[in-house]
Amino acid sequence: NLTTLIRRRAGGEPVAYLTNSKEFFGLNFYVDKRVLIPRPETEILVEEVIKHINSKTRRDESCSSHYSATARLSPTIFDIGTGSGCIAIALAKHLPKSKIIATDISKDALTVAKKNARLLKVYNKIKFLHGNLLEPVKNHKVDIIVANLPYLTKKEALKHEPKLALVSGQKGLSLYNELFYQIKKYKFTDSIVIIEFAPHQKIGLSKYIKKLYPQGKIDIKKDLANRFRILKVSL
Repeated sequence: NLTTLIRRRAGGEPVAYLTNSKEFFGLNFYVDKRVLIPRPETEILVEEVIKHINSKTRRDESCSSHYSATARLSPTIFDIGTGSGCIAIALAKHLPKSKIIATDISKDALTVAKKNARLLKVYNKIKFLHGNLLEPVKNHKVDIIVANLPYLTKKEALKHEPKLALVSGQKGLSLYNELFYQIKKYKFTDSIVIIEFAPHQKIGLSKYIKKLYPQGKIDIKKDLANRFRILKVSL
């Protein structure tokens, strides 16, 4: 009832959890305490993936090879740590020819992501898999790996959102370090990786990636607040 909602809001609980609703990339998502609330800066992550696919499509259109035509029609995208499913679902809406596989270590989060995929009518376009990072997809081929993994420390974590969706070791980079280690381990060599990170992690993250992939090309983008936020690496 209204009194309960007021009490919860007074206790600092986000409005999105009170309404079970959050807009992201022009779509309305169901959210609850099982998942992180989608953030506006993550929309830039989705935009970067769409830009990359569209630019690749334009390049491939000038090439007549069968392989290029196939890749153009159905690029494979992994969304690692899908949470509410906002990234995978937004991509499925804007890249209808793509093949999207979304993974999460949290079964609760996957339940919410599947619910959103059904509500937004893209459930048949996304394959949801349970497991740690790339482990559920280690035998698949991929064109783009996209991830908005937890990148906060315990001190930075917000009170009401799930710690599993926020915290990643002492410096906030444990999961991204593991992700890039898995990328190398499972030999996803001809892939593009696009991730969201905290501005102060730019140097540490870049150094780690360069150590694993000396020939990798790193491109870093800023968010609307002019802070480093998106890292794109060609492996």
